[in-house]
Amino acid sequence: MTSLDSLIQENPPLAREFLQQLSKVFRYVLKNKEKGLVSLETELNFIKNYVALLKTRFGDSLSINFNISDEVLDLHIAPVTLQILIENALKHNITNLANPLSISILNQNNYLIIENKIQLKKQVETSNGQGLNNLKSLYSFLSEKEVLIESNGTFRVKIPLI
Repeated sequence: MTSLDSLIQENPPLAREFLQQLSKVFRYVLKNKEKGLVSLETELNFIKNYVALLKTRFGDSLSINFNISDEVLDLHIAPVTLQILIENALKHNITNLANPLSISILNQNNYLIIENKIQLKKQVETSNGQGLNNLKSLYSFLSEKEVLIESNGTFRVKIPLI
């Protein structure tokens, strides 16, 4: 909302576009919050609206790249999984023009992979360390395959496609 407030004064046409994207994000969350699963295609359509909001805020200091095969679009994930993982990357990593953050979203072997180069912030203000654990717990009920987390210069989370 703070971003929208400043855009209203600085760039009304961009503020209008931001508000339209924001309303799509809210609509998706309200419509799907009670669902256990959504198709990957539905989640990707939602996350592209969310990414548009982030690009308004972060500009060229953030890039999110998608490389998803068409054959997995009908598989399922829990709603807002991608939003949680993108927010996690933004919360823990430096994101500025000198150190742009690049997040890749791809699929491999019936997993959705979200990865970024590690460029940790010195201090994370609002982290309780439970976000990824909650996601792992949720997927333990949804799939026999577990959420996999790897960290070796690149932080990678693998979400089973259902």
